[in-house]
Amino acid sequence: MATASIQPLPPDPLRLRRRLGLQGVGFGLLLLTAFAAAVYWGIAAERRQNLRVEVSQLAAAAAAQLPLISHEIQEEGNARKFRNDREVVPLGERRSQRVQWFDAAGRLLLQEGQLPLPAAAAIAPGAGPRQWQQWTDGLSLHQPVYTRRRDAQTAPPRLTGYVRVALAMAPLEQELGRLRRGLLLGGITAVIVALMVGRRLLVQAFLPLQRQVEALERFTADASHELRHPLTLLRTLLASQPAPSAALLHRLDAIAVSMTGLLNDLLFLARQEQRLSAGPVSGDGWRRFDLLELLEDRLLVCAALPAAAALRLNLEPPSGESQLQVHGQPEQLQRLFTNLLLNAIRFSPPGGVVVVSVRRQLGRLRIQVSDQGPGIALHHRQAVFERFWTLDPAGESDATASSTAAHSGLGLPIARAIARRHGGELSLVSGEPGACMFLVELPAA
Repeated sequence: MATASIQPLPPDPLRLRRRLGLQGVGFGLLLLTAFAAAVYWGIAAERRQNLRVEVSQLAAAAAAQLPLISHEIQEEGNARKFRNDREVVPLGERRSQRVQWFDAAGRLLLQEGQLPLPAAAAIAPGAGPRQWQQWTDGLSLHQPVYTRRRDAQTAPPRLTGYVRVALAMAPLEQELGRLRRGLLLGGITAVIVALMVGRRLLVQAFLPLQRQVEALERFTADASHELRHPLTLLRTLLASQPAPSAALLHRLDAIAVSMTGLLNDLLFLARQEQRLSAGPVSGDGWRRFDLLELLEDRLLVCAALPAAAALRLNLEPPSGESQLQVHGQPEQLQRLFTNLLLNAIRFSPPGGVVVVSVRRQLGRLRIQVSDQGPGIALHHRQAVFERFWTLDPAGESDATASSTAAHSGLGLPIARAIARRHGGELSLVSGEPGACMFLVELPAA
């Protein structure tokens, strides 16, 4: 038995956005951690190298004093002299430094500073040239000191003794601790800012997709709701008359035409709403044309309708201007003004006047379509641009008109969508009885 393959459902945009957000946060944390580690490692290595340089400089200064200290102590026995004058290497913070001078046999001659030193092996003659030692609290350098007599430059240098200098690691560790705290605080701040900015960017990036999904859901809901009654009527008519007559076929054809028109309007409105996020951009069918010529053509077409036989349709162009150039799609703007004129004609009383006035203001064209009908009640004015919402000619809300072919309740929503697609707006500026007025604003070319 053959079975149809089931296609996997597309991912939910909201779940996809959350997943991308989590992946972005994880990747950002990884990059931030790597960057912070690299910065910390680089600065720590530089600071430790600087500490070694400082220890080497202190050792060089101490080595320069070893011959004099050795001469005075070993030959004259006067160690007090070097503790009371400034010939000994001056130490700033004595608790964080230690300097020791040894003779050639490794015996301690003199020491300065109070930094505790770890236990060290006995210094033997001929020890290595330089010996570094690092422990938890400090860094030390032990090196031999050689001298050469001035009158015996060709003789090999003689071992005078040894020096050992040490500096505490506490200042360096404190500085690195401040660096770690700064990087941690900066990382937390960067994560918070990145989360806020990333969330905003994700919302903006997914906004067009979310609008398309919402438009598709709305189209599906509207189509299923509005087509339910005609389809039920079709089934009822077909079931009640097994042998369809010509009148029944004509009625069925009228219902099918009505359903086709409703579906076309829904599709057109869904496409317009999907494109609104892109703004007024040029595309297929966009060109410059005269708006006054388009309005005159719409008035002639609507004046020939039977419903407009007892009405007057007037066009009031701006004074001193014979043309008003706009950039857009003529077919869509024709539909916009046709919907407004049909709406005005429907609600105008016999002998009434429908006026289309055009004005230019601050680089925009203002087109007002007014009628002398019953107007729109104040509590209904917020709902005039909702889908499938209509009024009967008496000015009351008509709950059943949305299912009819002539007044599906999509004219004004379609007109507003077209106006916004062209960078303009459609609004109700007056709903008073005898002076109902809709305003269309379009950018002038």
